[in-house]
Amino acid sequence: MSSSRSAGAVLAKMRAKYGKRLSDKDYENLLGCKSVAEVVTYLKNNTYYDSVLRTVNEREVHRGRLEQILRQKLFDDFYSLCRYMKGTGEYFAEFIIRRDEIEQMIRFLTLLTSDRTHEYIFTMPKYFAEHANVDLSALSRARDVESYFAVLNGTPYEKIAERYRVKNGGAVNISEFENALYHYCYDYLYTAINTRASKSERKALLDMFDQIVDIMNFVRIFRLKKYYREPPEVIGHYLFPYGTLSKSTIKKLCGSGSSAELFETVEDTKLGKMIGKMNYVYAGQIQEIGIYMVTKRNIHFSTQPVVGALSYVFVMQQEYSNIVSLIEGARYGADPDKLRGIVII
Repeated sequence: MSSSRSAGAVLAKMRAKYGKRLSDKDYENLLGCKSVAEVVTYLKNNTYYDSVLRTVNEREVHRGRLEQILRQKLFDDFYSLCRYMKGTGEYFAEFIIRRDEIEQMIRFLTLLTSDRTHEYIFTMPKYFAEHANVDLSALSRARDVESYFAVLNGTPYEKIAERYRVKNGGAVNISEFENALYHYCYDYLYTAINTRASKSERKALLDMFDQIVDIMNFVRIFRLKKYYREPPEVIGHYLFPYGTLSKSTIKKLCGSGSSAELFETVEDTKLGKMIGKMNYVYAGQIQEIGIYMVTKRNIHFSTQPVVGALSYVFVMQQEYSNIVSLIEGARYGADPDKLRGIVII
């Protein structure tokens, strides 16, 4: 098959999968569910999730197990797309794997430091094991930070782990460790883009991820200033060295004296114009909505298979997050109108 026909096949397959996503009507019906069992029943009987929920007993399934099933479907769908792509597709599949396993590493470490490791068994993605660089089963058996860090020996994260490894019951700076891991992950991504992608792929990938990084950096600045009152030099430490925002703009953002000044600083930038189009309930939603806007547009208009596949992951990750919010809402009897403001579609 020619490269153009192969590209067309991947994009067609991705858009066909995307076309099966939950509709506005599905969300309205799910918002009316009064229990987790009702949510599962609706998904099983009325949506494309029937294939993975067919054998699930909606009255007995644990919420953590349900979320694991849904995440597995997302991962399997993405990996099926990657099988159609040779070369660059493999590198960007690795980015998704690293991103997801870092999330697992930090989640378990957080549970470990609060003596709640028993909770991890319900959410550990066993389907992920054959692809992950970290032995998650071994990680789940760690009962102190020393044994936790020992599991990371021989993995791509070993050198980073060495910097944060503690002994004799010392406390781990989880936020610093997480920051270092995600910087490593995005360094890997940008290196792959600049050394492995074709010229056309590179342009499209940089356009997508530079926008995503701008959004992530802006939200990081907002949170670190508003909730932690961090000084500019500390905030800069947590930012990714990529994106389209200039160094002078970043410096001004880090030094802004109020949230209003923060938004005014980016008002005339591409990022600011995107934020201006968002209908968010609280500022913390800017990252989710922004990434959803960028990647949803790519699904419709990109001609690059790897961009389409990666965009599919981000968009369907949001659908997964929406379902988790609906499950939580049904479980605790949340007001449907308030939930409607949280769901991003």
